[in-house]
Amino acid sequence: MRRCARLAAPARMILFARGEGRSLAHVAWIALAGASLLLADAGSLGWWGLPTLALFASLALVALFDARYLLIPDGPLLVLLLCGAALLPVLESGAVLDRLAAAAGGYAALRGADLAYERLRGHAGLGPADARLLGLAGLWLGVAALPGCLLIACASALASALIEGRAIASARQPIPFGPHLALGFWLSWCLGPFEIG
Repeated sequence: MRRCARLAAPARMILFARGEGRSLAHVAWIALAGASLLLADAGSLGWWGLPTLALFASLALVALFDARYLLIPDGPLLVLLLCGAALLPVLESGAVLDRLAAAAGGYAALRGADLAYERLRGHAGLGPADARLLGLAGLWLGVAALPGCLLIACASALASALIEGRAIASARQPIPFGPHLALGFWLSWCLGPFEIG
């Protein structure tokens, strides 16, 4: 609970692009723009408004915790798991299988990438919670949305690194990836799967 109370100052720094929060300001602004789009058409959300609100709150906590502490707590991930699982019964059977496959594939993809990176570089590149977050994105969004979700996350992380003036390949100071994954997850939920071409 104390950690939650300590998130107010970093949240203000991010929102107003001050100090250490400058490199994540674009994440907050884009996420809020996505929320504004949904609010503008809130009447059409119907009962989907409740899971959408839970998703936004959980992803905001994920982003803030990872930005502040370089870790993603289990609480918001558990909320995402329970809400994502609760949505499955309202889907057609083919969509349920798609979501379950996306959850497993999303987790396996990032976990595998992290293990390969660790073997090559001698230290972890991602935390296990990042893989769980992409797996949960798969549970909520399905297979078609995962590539776009990951592409948004990588582009956003690159933007943060450029804002900080870091050389990605030589940087030893970690960049929290959770806020960027959360942004990709949120935008994919708000706008649907990102398609190229």
